[in-house]
Amino acid sequence: MIVRASTKIVQLSSNDLFKSARLINNLQYMQNKNTDGLHREHLPRNKVIKTIDPEVKNLVRTRIPTEFGNFILYYYQNSIDSKEHIALVRGDVSQVSSVPIRIHSECFTGDVLNSRRCDCRDQLHAAMGSIGESKCGILIYLRQEGRGIGLLEKLKAYNLQDQGLDTVDANIHLGHRADERSYQIAALILKDLDVSSVKVMTNNPTKIHELSQLGIQVDERIPIEVGHHNENADYLKTKVEKMSHMLSLAHQKPYINEMAFLQPLADRLISSKSYESEKPFVTVSYAQSIDGSIAFRSNDSISLSCDTSLQMTHMLRSEHDALLVGINTILTDNPQLNVRFYDGPDPQPIVLDSQLRFPLNAKLLVDGPRPPIILTTEYAAKEKQKALEQAGAKVICVAADSRKRVNLPHSLELLNKLGLRSIMVEGGASIIGQFLSNELTDYCIVTIAPKLIGGLKAVETLQQHENTPSLSIIDCKYHQLGSDIIVYGEIGEN
Repeated sequence: MIVRASTKIVQLSSNDLFKSARLINNLQYMQNKNTDGLHREHLPRNKVIKTIDPEVKNLVRTRIPTEFGNFILYYYQNSIDSKEHIALVRGDVSQVSSVPIRIHSECFTGDVLNSRRCDCRDQLHAAMGSIGESKCGILIYLRQEGRGIGLLEKLKAYNLQDQGLDTVDANIHLGHRADERSYQIAALILKDLDVSSVKVMTNNPTKIHELSQLGIQVDERIPIEVGHHNENADYLKTKVEKMSHMLSLAHQKPYINEMAFLQPLADRLISSKSYESEKPFVTVSYAQSIDGSIAFRSNDSISLSCDTSLQMTHMLRSEHDALLVGINTILTDNPQLNVRFYDGPDPQPIVLDSQLRFPLNAKLLVDGPRPPIILTTEYAAKEKQKALEQAGAKVICVAADSRKRVNLPHSLELLNKLGLRSIMVEGGASIIGQFLSNELTDYCIVTIAPKLIGGLKAVETLQQHENTPSLSIIDCKYHQLGSDIIVYGEIGEN
C-alpha cells in the first residue's frame, strides 16, 4: 500500500510551543551558518511551506517477539530519503482512536551501546514496555541519528561537549541546527496504518506540533521521563532550557557501579508511573539462607543480608511507590518500613491485616515516616479500626477470599486507583506465597545468604496442581553483592 500526502499549504503558527522550540533553533542556525539563500526550514514565521507528494510503502511485515511482548514489524520504503524506517505495531490499530504511540529517533550509541550520555535507550525500552502492556500501540523507529545530523557529526558533537559546549551549542558550532529532525515520514506511516487519532509518548512539544501540522490528530501527550544520572543530567537540562522539552528531572537514576545490574528494573518502575495499567507493577523481594530459610522458627527474626545487599533492598524500596507486608511481619519484626541505608524517598507502607491485630504501639504507627495503609476485611473489629484511625492509620476494608484473608486482586485494584503504580512485597512467607500463587507478581529478587539455618521456609506451599506449569524466573540472572548472591528476573510460567 502506498500513502501519499496531499499537496497542501502548512501554516507555521506562532504559538508558544513552536516559537520556543523550532523557530528559535532555525534562527540560531541562520546566525551561525553562511548561506546564499533561505532553505524552507529558514523561513520566518507566518510564511508557508509546500510539501509535494512524499510517499511511504510497506514492503514487508513480520512477527517480532520481545521481552516487552509480541509485535509486528513493518518495514517501510519512502520517497524522501534512502533510509529504512520501521514501525513496531501491537494489536489492531486500524480506525482506532487514541492509539498510544512513540516516535523514536535512532540512537546507535544509546540504543545499541547503552551509552549513558543520553536517555534514548531507556525511553525506547520504557515505550516498548508501555505499549506491551496496552491492547494496541505503535513504536515508529526513525533513522535520524543525532537529532538528524548523522552518527559522524554526532560523535564530533560529543567531543565538543567534552570540551565544555552543551548539546545545542555543539550542533550549532558544527554548522547544524539544534534539531534537524522531521516527522513527515512518521505521519505518513501513521496514515498507512490507518489510525484515527493518537496519544504521543514524548517530552518534546515540537513533535506534537509537527504531527498536528501534518494532519495527525493528537489527543494527548503521555510524559516519558525515565530519570537521569550524573552522565546525562546536563544534557537533559539543556533540552529543557534551550529546546523546551517538558522534563521535571525529578527522578535520579541511582543504579551505578555495583547496583547497575538492576537498571532495567529501575526503568520499568519509572515507566510504570507514565501509563495506566489494570494493576500496579509488583516486585517480590526477600532474603533467605542457602537452604531456603528465612528464620529458625515462626515468630523469630534473623538478619541474613550482608551490608551491600541491605543497601540494595533499601534502594529498591525508594524506587517503589509502596512497600507491602503481612501483619505477621509487623508482629514479629516491628519494622518501620522506611529507607535508611540509601538516600531516597520512603515508600507508602501497606499492611495486610484481615482481623486488625495491628498493635497501637507499633513503630510503624508511632515513629513511621508515613501513616500506614492497613487493608482489612469485614471480619475485623470496628472498635479496633476506629482506634487505629485515631492513631493516624488509614484503614480500608476490602473483600475477603475463601479463607477470610484479604483478597489480593481486589486490594491491588484499589491501590492502583490510589495512584500506587509499583509495589514491593517483602513478606512474610504466607504473603509471598499468596502473591506467587495468584500470579500477581511481575518481578522477583531473591537474596541468597551463605548461611545454613534449616528453619522456616521463605515461601509457603504454592497452590499449584501437578499438571500445571511451575512458576519460574524468566531469563534468570545472577549477581554477587558482597557475600550474597542476588537471583532476579521477571516471573512467569515454565
